[in-house]
Amino acid sequence: MKIIDHPSRELWSQVVARSPYATFFHTPTWADILVSTFPEMHIATKAFCLDDNTVALVPIIGTMERNGFFGWFESMYPGAYGGPVAERPLTPFEMKAISHHLTSRHTAYVQIMGNPFLGSEKDFHVDAAFTPSLQYTHFLYLEDGFHSVHDRFSAEKRRYARKAVKLGVVVSVAETWEEYEQYYQAYLDTLERWGASTLVRYPRSLFEHLFRHRSDAIRLWIAKKNGQVISGKLVFYHQRQALYWHGATIQRYFDHHPAPLLMTEVVRDACRQGLQYLDLGPSGGLSGVEFYKETFGAQKRFFGSYVWNANRLYRLYKRLRGLGRRIASKTAA
Repeated sequence: MKIIDHPSRELWSQVVARSPYATFFHTPTWADILVSTFPEMHIATKAFCLDDNTVALVPIIGTMERNGFFGWFESMYPGAYGGPVAERPLTPFEMKAISHHLTSRHTAYVQIMGNPFLGSEKDFHVDAAFTPSLQYTHFLYLEDGFHSVHDRFSAEKRRYARKAVKLGVVVSVAETWEEYEQYYQAYLDTLERWGASTLVRYPRSLFEHLFRHRSDAIRLWIAKKNGQVISGKLVFYHQRQALYWHGATIQRYFDHHPAPLLMTEVVRDACRQGLQYLDLGPSGGLSGVEFYKETFGAQKRFFGSYVWNANRLYRLYKRLRGLGRRIASKTAA
């Protein structure tokens, strides 16, 4: 196995395009959006030339501690699908060897989110030093076509979508920065409503970079009332997958039910494209969010998450740093 520490964008794109189980989060586009949004991050993606000359690739985002010696790495940030992909299934031996090479004496922490498109969590293999945990997302299976999928929506969701149309709600794909900006304002309204329960808060700059990279792979579906964006869903596309990654609705328009109409049109379009899955994403353990997804007929699909923090040198460094702070505190007192 030959390690390629800094694979070219051309190689990176080729591997992801040829892999039947790669996701949008494996693409260089997603990595570029992240490092443009968060200056403290850098791309640390690795590729591996296997014995039969197959190239496997692991997308990685890294951050360095202030000491500049230890790094923290995620595949992929933030809590997005990662791990190795290649044009063929990887053997357990290959996957374990790859995960082993993701760590070094300079590594403080590694997290690999699994990949539900690979198969099941049993198909993902890592070095024994990684600690596993079980995760799940919610899938809508689209093979039977729109009408079959739509019939699995709850009666309430179908009724709400029809009501939204009657109330003049119009769905489209955002094309201008003004529409993205209005969606961001809807997101701020959503954050205010969620309050302390919010798991992650994304800056405005993230949406700016998503707008700049918008393409068939990145679509912001928006619902408008009288020309104003009142709700939206950010959906990422890769090969035969669509992934609903982010959504927001202005609270005072809840009675217009834009979200069920948006979901209807996202599903309709995905079926028209011949996509196989619409992934509604992990729910962070929030039962209300899970129930909401299941009202559209979504089913759980399990995968694994794997963490490595077994660097003894880093643990010693932390203890010494903590001791130094305690001594400094006592001296100051």
